[in-house]
Amino acid sequence: MPLLLTQQITPHTWLGIWQLQENEADLYAALPSYADVSAVAGKVHPRRRQEWLASRVLVYTLLRHFTEAPLALARNPDGKPYFPGQPLQVSITHSPQLAAVILSDRHEVGIDIELITPKALRVSDRFLAETEKQFTAADETTTCLYWSAKETLYKLHSQKRLVLKENLLICPSSEPNVLTGRVQTENISKLYRIQHEIIQGHVLTYCIDSL
Repeated sequence: MPLLLTQQITPHTWLGIWQLQENEADLYAALPSYADVSAVAGKVHPRRRQEWLASRVLVYTLLRHFTEAPLALARNPDGKPYFPGQPLQVSITHSPQLAAVILSDRHEVGIDIELITPKALRVSDRFLAETEKQFTAADETTTCLYWSAKETLYKLHSQKRLVLKENLLICPSSEPNVLTGRVQTENISKLYRIQHEIIQGHVLTYCIDSL
């Protein structure tokens, strides 16, 4: 089992990271019998099916820290994963190599993982405001980090109308391995602490809305 990490990051929140090594059959076998796997049928590429399955295995691995009840993960109309009728909050992310999950029984959460590649620089105009470019300075890793941080805030709010470049703003923090994020809309103006680290050539970002 390539479980790289499970970590309790607050008394009510766990984070896990999984390295994608198993084949589809092994991942299916690792899922509980009550897990809904119908969404796999819509994923044509085998790698995407592997990523999806591994991330769900990780969800149910972390779920054991909260309950042994047979809870089936679902998605709401905005695509956000949730456990119907439960106070649990969950966020999921995956790349071709790693999957990561954050799960809480009290707080809204968001998580994202991105492989560090030149792609972030090529598309940076799509998600970076001009003020943010001063902080990233065309650096590949930092640009990828800001992209990931925005994706984490996007997942935390799960509102498709949010625009990365306009509504989700990132700046450095005085704390190590922390960025400050702001969600700014006509109705919302709120600051967040976004924690981050580098893992196996990826940036990992996550946020806990504890206020």
